Amino acid sequence: MRTYEYRFRFALTLAGLLLGGQSPACELPAGFVDPPRPDIAPLEELVAHTEQIDIARSLAAVMQAGRRPLSEGIRPTRDLPGVSGTRNLTSGGFGTVGARRLVCLTDGSIALEEVLHSEVHSERRRFRYVVWNYTSPKFRDVQYAVGEFIHTQPAPDQTRVNWTYRFALKEGRDPTLFRKDFLDSAFAEWMRSLLERGRSNAEAAPAADVE
Repeated sequence: MRTYEYRFRFALTLAGLLLGGQSPACELPAGFVDPPRPDIAPLEELVAHTEQIDIARSLAAVMQAGRRPLSEGIRPTRDLPGVSGTRNLTSGGFGTVGARRLVCLTDGSIALEEVLHSEVHSERRRFRYVVWNYTSPKFRDVQYAVGEFIHTQPAPDQTRVNWTYRFALKEGRDPTLFRKDFLDSAFAEWMRSLLERGRSNAEAAPAADVE
């Protein structure tokens, strides 16, 4: 079988890896038509994988450190492409519910992202987004994916990041093989590498009070 290959300013550095500023290195493909967002199935029906990491900084400091373009945080791994740039497809930044953007990947492919849920509390934040219209052969079996970040602050100087990706597969794809050959291997490695980069960036920044 074929090998399957975050207003938070974090999501797809931490994986704020996902929510940085727009980069000019992402052009609309010739003939591009913005497709409708897929209908999202109940999340419990999707094939899921979760990674978690603790960062020795406050939640506010972690979020501040994540304010960077997505292309600076999501680098290629051995098996998966990184992000070369993004382009907003809706007005405003990528953070409010309904915001959409084009993501250009380092292998020349593209994908679309749209914010599904954004929830902010003083010591807890949740951000959920959907990714679809993958053109990379690495994701040939994926209909769409739902990513979700949950940031909590167990202690004043500690932030816990819980990142879950849930995949809806195209008809006829085997979820067991997809998990074995891609989700729990190459994709899990990709998630861990992004979380580690986010932790490194946040902990390397000067420790300071952030309002």
